[in-house]
Amino acid sequence: MADVKSGDIVVPGEQLCVIEELSPSYGTYEQDGIVYAAAPGAVSMDLKLRSISVLGTDGKMKIALPVMDDILIGEVTNAYEQRAEISVVRRNDEDFHSGLVGEIHISNVTRRFVKSMQDVMRTTDIIRAKAINTHEIPTKLSVVGPELGVILAKCSKCGNPLTLTTNNNMFCLRCENRESREVASDYGQQFGLEARPDLAPRRRSYDRDSYDQRDDHRGGGRYDNRSRGGDRRSDGGRGDRERQNDRRRRD
Repeated sequence: MADVKSGDIVVPGEQLCVIEELSPSYGTYEQDGIVYAAAPGAVSMDLKLRSISVLGTDGKMKIALPVMDDILIGEVTNAYEQRAEISVVRRNDEDFHSGLVGEIHISNVTRRFVKSMQDVMRTTDIIRAKAINTHEIPTKLSVVGPELGVILAKCSKCGNPLTLTTNNNMFCLRCENRESREVASDYGQQFGLEARPDLAPRRRSYDRDSYDQRDDHRGGGRYDNRSRGGDRRSDGGRGDRERQNDRRRRD
């Protein structure tokens, strides 16, 4: 049976029961088949629903841990090579004051190859993510999808908010620094930032006239070599040996 009973005072991380006995509800989470307290308070069991929760000292329900597909907003507190840690502040458009930390693995950022999390998000970035597990600590997050990703980023050099140009390219209007992020489709909009595609990095285009001039300056390319080869042959393209034979016949 459960390790605790209704009314018992518990602290975060304290074991309550196994998942086969009671399902986790508000203020609890499950890990490896065991239900733990996620917040301090009093145990409350509902034997009819076969669930267990933790109430606050005021008798109110504690905020439940996120469930799969919850939309969370938070700040990147640490960005490592293969993962990032997020301090969650909003859940499904409601403030979330629980100190919950989520985690994003590099495989849950984008479908394209990414070498490092630093290439797609950095410390202090504000992101919108989706929970991909239920009632677990840490909450696993994903930003795969057009509406998910970084919604506000600051320049790593001067701290000014970055402006989106095109294709995840960011530009700092203050120091002209360029960076990249994996952004949401509405990046910056709720913070009053407008996209500036006119500031996108310029691609170097092929200029044939410049290429030909550069060839002339270097002494010619394959076309010049071909011309020089033709100059060595005169009289309709005949070689030196043919001209010598002509002179012998005339003598």
